[in-house]
Amino acid sequence: MNKTVPEIFEENIETYRERQSSYGPTYRNYGTIMMGLFPNGICVKDAETWNRLGVIQACVTKLARFCHNLDHIDSAHDLSVYAAILEELTREHHSRLARDQS
Repeated sequence: MNKTVPEIFEENIETYRERQSSYGPTYRNYGTIMMGLFPNGICVKDAETWNRLGVIQACVTKLARFCHNLDHIDSAHDLSVYAAILEELTREHHSRLARDQS
């Protein structure tokens, strides 16, 4: 079905309201959380690090959403998936470092 721009915006507003009732304004806490995790800042110089940082961002978002609503099982489930992705990427990183050192 074709939708007009105003109809799309109305749908977006409804989605925003639904997510706010489940997650709250967790996006307002993201910077504070990241500063706590990386108090000395972080320097990203390669795609591999950007990949892992992107997954960390997803983990932080899912964890913040879960903490806002301790009954939101989808966030807990998603967090476990992203944690497994982070483990895979980190194992690959360690393997590459070991290869580079030999």
